[in-house]
Amino acid sequence: MKSKHNFIKWLFAAGTAVLISPVVQAQFIYTNNDLLLGFRKTGIHTESFEAAVNIGQATNYVYLQPGTTLPVPGFTASQLTPDSFSDLNFLSWSVSGFVKTNTLFVLPGYNNNTIWLTIPRSNATTQGTPPARLNYSQQGSVATQIKSIFSGASYLSSQSSAGPENTATFIREPVNNSANVSAFIGSVIDSSGSTLRDSYPQNIETTTPASFSGTSVADFYEIRPTVDPQGKAVTDPHTGQTSGDAYYVGSFTLNSNGTMTFTRGSSGVITNPPPAAPILSVLRTDNATHISLPTDKGAIYTLHFTDAAGLVTPLSFWNAVPGKVTGDGTTKEFIDSTADSIRFYRVSAE
Repeated sequence: MKSKHNFIKWLFAAGTAVLISPVVQAQFIYTNNDLLLGFRKTGIHTESFEAAVNIGQATNYVYLQPGTTLPVPGFTASQLTPDSFSDLNFLSWSVSGFVKTNTLFVLPGYNNNTIWLTIPRSNATTQGTPPARLNYSQQGSVATQIKSIFSGASYLSSQSSAGPENTATFIREPVNNSANVSAFIGSVIDSSGSTLRDSYPQNIETTTPASFSGTSVADFYEIRPTVDPQGKAVTDPHTGQTSGDAYYVGSFTLNSNGTMTFTRGSSGVITNPPPAAPILSVLRTDNATHISLPTDKGAIYTLHFTDAAGLVTPLSFWNAVPGKVTGDGTTKEFIDSTADSIRFYRVSAE
């Protein structure tokens, strides 16, 4: 029996044999709100490979209870040694993530161009100086570079078959490749820097010392833009501020035995948590569908819809009815005018 994974077809045209190779699909996958854990060595310490790990959604870390410590999901010590590096000395690592809100993706409670980054500590036992929030355009440039790290990992994953070094959450990347971690995280002037092609004003990588022992620690921040696309000030729900320092989420710790943990910071209470999902009431009149829902004061609601085929697609692919509803604690209504005989609805809240 032929395996469909190993099937290769020959075509003959004018006496010439043409080999058509099977298409290899990317194993490594990502979406908005995921975090990428990147590893590399630079300069005279450069080795043959780099590594990228998808460690799950940033909001999973943000919404942890204060003081919680957990092993970093999706990551194992073997991904570093022996899979990618000869040892853990002079190893540069970072965590980054982004939100790019568009018609296909909305993250409730978050503004477009929100980013998550690690900042190296000068003292492993003490939180460093928090970075400042940037404006919408500046953070958009940073988010684009972070997205490129993910996209590069997915592309390199598509260039080889699945295996221990190419999975849904881990890809070993060749060094000196235009799609690897270094291609997007390095400084334009100095590839050993980690300023995301100089889109960010400081380095985001932490580097282990020679003869690494003990721990290597980096602070982890949620950085919301100071304004939205219309120039309106954005209030950070954690701090209640429209400018100033980024929000400290916690810290990542790389241990000299190759394991890694995350510890949630102590100031974990969100002043304005996302509202609860509302219960919808639907009434159809002629070509108008009336969707009513109880609202929370200050919450912003959006109505989304799809057809039967769309039920098997991610919710982020559903269309949105124009216009939003601002909650005030009473029952509000959306009206969707459509001649479609069947539509399915959901409401998102932020």
